[in-house]
Amino acid sequence: MSNRVRLLLLAFAATAALAYAGAALAAFTPTMSVSANPARAASAGLTAIRVTVPREDEALAKISILVPVGYTATFGQAAGTQLGSVTAQVQVREPVAGAVLPVTGTIQVADPAAVSASVTQCTGTATHSALWVLVLAAAGTELRVPVAVDTATAPFSAFASHVLQICLPNPNIPTASGGATFGAKLINAQLNVRNVFSTPVTAGDYTWRAIATPWPNGAGAPVAANTREARAHIKLPVTTGITVTTAKRKVRGLRTVTVSGTVREGGAPMEGASVRITVGRTAKTVRVSANARFTASFRLRRGRYAAALRITTPERTAAAACATPGPFQAGATPVPCATETLPFYEAAPSGAPAGDNTLLVAARAFRVR
Repeated sequence: MSNRVRLLLLAFAATAALAYAGAALAAFTPTMSVSANPARAASAGLTAIRVTVPREDEALAKISILVPVGYTATFGQAAGTQLGSVTAQVQVREPVAGAVLPVTGTIQVADPAAVSASVTQCTGTATHSALWVLVLAAAGTELRVPVAVDTATAPFSAFASHVLQICLPNPNIPTASGGATFGAKLINAQLNVRNVFSTPVTAGDYTWRAIATPWPNGAGAPVAANTREARAHIKLPVTTGITVTTAKRKVRGLRTVTVSGTVREGGAPMEGASVRITVGRTAKTVRVSANARFTASFRLRRGRYAAALRITTPERTAAAACATPGPFQAGATPVPCATETLPFYEAAPSGAPAGDNTLLVAARAFRVR
């Protein structure tokens, strides 16, 4: 077993003896959700990874994100290449204790010399498949957070293709002692990674996993005994069908046109998703039903039109969340599962480029005679 795998195993399934001495097991319920655009098999594009930690919980110290088997990745970009965007919120201790600050920035390929020391401190080695850096701006101050990316090795290669590791400074100690700038504690962050990860070639339900460990409420090492798993599903593909039906009879020079269709996620109805249908200057918003259908009617004059669909849905809790053990549990102290989600499809967060939208779109041209 390699040193890297040993280090990951320690982080994923450490015993209580490794925890910070005297630290109580406080609340720590991280959530991860993932989205893809386009949301179909064998596609590169946008991979959006969202991590949330409730503000009343302990602060995130380290997170390892496990990309499912079947995904492929493109590495080797030159240092400085922009790979995407980041939007986040942090709760600070200064200058106003408890204030929440927005954070925006970019994901770039790192210069290894610039991040080697911090990456080694986080992961135990400076050698990785790729090194990225989150270049962030908060309250006029630049923050840089390294990300180590690796091709998964045994035993993790049984269920993961790649591993992303991120470490954050302790917000509960002074900056002069290595603490976080402003005493910043992560509440949520969304990494929008472009043209790096490609979805699997086969349709199906793929589970991303995050293993997260918190800081103690004070000085000390991360509380390994409070490590938690968060799961996020991607169900491929998302498919949309559109039908336009025009009434035979005119009323006062107008025909009733019905725009209907279906939205399915991995073959199942995306029940509750919001569908905004725009025809000409008129827009209507409807919901996807339990049988995957949506419908809306318009009164239109003679002419050529297009029905444009914009489909959104928020992050959702998976049915029977955390009902099964994680695949890394055998022969180790169990890592409890905290949360399990289904994908979100939404407009890009404030501060992110419009191209980082994960919302789903479709269109159908038609003519009214």
